[in-house]
Amino acid sequence: MKSRGRGIRNTIRMGTDKKTVTSEMEEKKLEKDDRLSKRLCYILRYGALKEGLKLYHGDFVELDQLLELELMRHNSKEEVIHEVDISLSHRNAKRFERKEENGKIYVRACFCRNFEENPCHEGSRVPRLTESCVQYICTNLNDYDLEDFPDEHLVSKMIQKMKKQSKLNSAALRQLLVPVLEHLDLSGVYVTESTLRLVWRNCPNLRVLSLKDCGYLMTDSVMEQLVKKLPHLESLSLCACKHLTDRAAKALCKHAKNLRELNLSWISTISEAAIIDLMTNCPQLVFLDIYDHNISKDGRSIIADIARQRKMKIVLKGLTDLEIAPENPCSLLPNFGKVW
Repeated sequence: MKSRGRGIRNTIRMGTDKKTVTSEMEEKKLEKDDRLSKRLCYILRYGALKEGLKLYHGDFVELDQLLELELMRHNSKEEVIHEVDISLSHRNAKRFERKEENGKIYVRACFCRNFEENPCHEGSRVPRLTESCVQYICTNLNDYDLEDFPDEHLVSKMIQKMKKQSKLNSAALRQLLVPVLEHLDLSGVYVTESTLRLVWRNCPNLRVLSLKDCGYLMTDSVMEQLVKKLPHLESLSLCACKHLTDRAAKALCKHAKNLRELNLSWISTISEAAIIDLMTNCPQLVFLDIYDHNISKDGRSIIADIARQRKMKIVLKGLTDLEIAPENPCSLLPNFGKVW
């Protein structure tokens, strides 16, 4: 009996061990798939040119060239094609797509394509002169006065470079926030209220501004000052600025008369009524992202009617009417804060 009991326990233990091994294998596969998805997002949204790939019409990349990159050495062609076919964003939208032409497979990201320039001369590791100059200025920023500098593109390039290097602090922004700027992306950057005051004081002509993930700072009172001081804003992302309420929405209605694109996703503190007021009272508004908002059935009907009358595009979870909803709910995200 004891022998039989030990046999049963051993059988149970073996079964448990098999389940554990299977679970570990599944976890490892998920981790590998996640790493592949992140690599593809980087290359097909931002890094293709930087990594030396050729972009074809529509920002497609040849799959065979993609697989030659050092970044992709751990993945097979079949794995990449599978990931391209099945990968979905948190909004349940396809991240990638592929096509076949003349016997070759091409892939691209479906949204958020904003490619960085290759910092080196083609086919070499020799930095371009512009890249070297911009890096030198960023390294010695305190030695330069950029207030009257006329080239927005180069100032924006400095801002993006320092942002990627995690050096875009308040001191750097004091030097870089200059009147020539019309586009500014501060998404994910730690900024203070004094820095925001510099934004509206030094950059009065801003048309595009992204404050995504600046929720720790963005309050109703700050928002009121911002829209008063920046009357030319056309595109504004407040994604995940979770302290904003209906008071901020009222400020937008009152002052943001040129606003065309507004992202209010990941904010649950702005009411359905305030959103309807925004749609009614912002005369130039043509695109509104409220994907995560909890809107009632009646509210959805009102929003849809206003959108049809105004020929607006609305991003709202579950809204599928292509007359007023984009086919891909992520397709217009790069408009927010896109600098060049």
